Amino acid sequence: MADVPGIETLTMGFESGRIVLRWGAYAASVDAAAPDQAIEAAVRDAIKLPPVIMIPDRPAPGAVPVQAAPQPASTTGNAAQSVKVLMDEHVRMMSEIQAAHVERLRATLSRQRDAMSAVGAVADKFDAQTDDFLAMMGQYTNALGEAS
Repeated sequence: MADVPGIETLTMGFESGRIVLRWGAYAASVDAAAPDQAIEAAVRDAIKLPPVIMIPDRPAPGAVPVQAAPQPASTTGNAAQSVKVLMDEHVRMMSEIQAAHVERLRATLSRQRDAMSAVGAVADKFDAQTDDFLAMMGQYTNALGEAS
């Protein structure tokens, strides 16, 4: 997706059971189990680009297209390489998903710490009110002691 503007800043997050993708001024959301094709389609739809399979290949002016040598349909080496590539991609994606979960957890814990700071401020306010109350009660006690 090198033709997608700002794609190098792509971040993935997990919110409400969906994968949320953000880059530049754009955002897209897909189901957590969405295949790569659905993710790419969502990204391209967010910025109104056609899917890669619909983008025609444009050779450079004056260039002669080179046809690749036909590859055997299936060989043990190609199959093993395909599985390795697939597993490497899976591990990368799982790492990204895990990193998104960890970041979400970090943000949640930070919000909890912020809330505890607010609770501390409330406790400080009650403590100050308690000091005022005790001072007031001391005045009454002193006044009652002098009256008798």
